[in-house]
Amino acid sequence: MRKIIDFNVATLASLFILGILALFHIAILMGIVLFDYVPIEFLWGGQMKTVTQLVNFEIVSLLTTVIFIFLLLIRSKWINLPKLLGVTRIVMWMVFVLFLLNTIGNGLSKTTFERAFAIISGVLALLFLRIAIEKKG
Repeated sequence: MRKIIDFNVATLASLFILGILALFHIAILMGIVLFDYVPIEFLWGGQMKTVTQLVNFEIVSLLTTVIFIFLLLIRSKWINLPKLLGVTRIVMWMVFVLFLLNTIGNGLSKTTFERAFAIISGVLALLFLRIAIEKKG
């Protein structure tokens, strides 16, 4: 895996995709708050029953995405926190498993929109696997 994709390329690609996902979550929240547009049937596999549930899940998703970005910045040493560097490798393995399970969940979703996200979460799973196996740090 190390020879297939470079650590820095995997990090940059992950940061790019997570940045786009953060913007996606922000757009959903803005659509709900500013325009009263609530796409409940398209998001979260159509499982949300209320606007409050959707908003809560989107806020958690946005915060989680920001945490992942922060951890990637530490792992890649763009943020210098050497005491957390070792922990980030373990967390990268956990995030890999999370995205792997998310890929399966999205693939089994009822909506085509969510199933399309299986591709994105699958790519992120592979990128986080590559980042996790890196020995540096």
